[in-house]
Amino acid sequence: MSEKRPTGGSAGQLRRDGTVEVVAPAKVNLTLLVGPRRPDGFHEIASLMVPVTLADVVRARTAGSGVTVESPVAPGEENLAARAVRELERAAGRSLPVHLSLEKHVPHGAGLAGGSSDAAATLRAVERLYELDLAPATLHEAALAVGSDVPFFLWPGPQLVMGRGNVLHPARLPGSLHLVVAVPDLVLATPDVYGWRDDDTDVGLREFAGRVDRLRLGLESARCPDDVVKLVENDLEAHVVARHPVVGAVRDDLLSEGALAAAMSGSGSAVFGLFADDDRAATAAAALRASPTCPGLQVIVAGDLQPLDEPGA
Repeated sequence: MSEKRPTGGSAGQLRRDGTVEVVAPAKVNLTLLVGPRRPDGFHEIASLMVPVTLADVVRARTAGSGVTVESPVAPGEENLAARAVRELERAAGRSLPVHLSLEKHVPHGAGLAGGSSDAAATLRAVERLYELDLAPATLHEAALAVGSDVPFFLWPGPQLVMGRGNVLHPARLPGSLHLVVAVPDLVLATPDVYGWRDDDTDVGLREFAGRVDRLRLGLESARCPDDVVKLVENDLEAHVVARHPVVGAVRDDLLSEGALAAAMSGSGSAVFGLFADDDRAATAAAALRASPTCPGLQVIVAGDLQPLDEPGA
């Protein structure tokens, strides 16, 4: 992990009323390779993760005491944002009373890591609110203690994420991505999905390591959008589709509407499609919204977020 300063989706905007506001982008996993279960209970992964323009907004202001979280999803102490504050308090060695307001746009339980992104945004917001100026490694440790996806959101742009989510390598994509994200009316629990993978498949470390090497080479040699299309893959997808065919139906609809590639994001249930340009993405999104195949389908047109400069510059 780089020791440069985390900058994430937003460094945090201080408003006149003393509130710090941070944008919390969703992510998609262009690639998700899943290896064997580790001794700590997590799985080895190798994932090309990309932040996208679909985003929540986290607002933080000082409070007299305690931590309160105002959110339409998991309000209060059960929210990952509250856990993020507790980890930050441990790291800072002091109480950080704060009121958090989460403006939610990222669908819950869809493999887009909205909760993890909110937690990372909370770390940045509260750090700025209290002018803590913690070391990057300290923030990283606090983020990982909250959840495996949280450290990713402390750093800008695409990342090759490995280990259990604790090993991050900045990645450059050859050009912008034009995405349609489609979310069926289905909430999946991440532990369940990984458990289905374990039930269905026995994965050896040697086999997994070979696939990771091929992913690295493919990413390093990518020179055009077609090369990125070839990287799209999700080891969890088949296990979800076997139990919830609607996910496969959404993927097939995206492909039939002209997606260059389509796959489930993370542990689902969201499915993304890569398109040649914004116009084709918008046309496909309109067709999916009008389709009777999947009632209740949420369809979002999104782009990727890539840093203009090197991370931390």
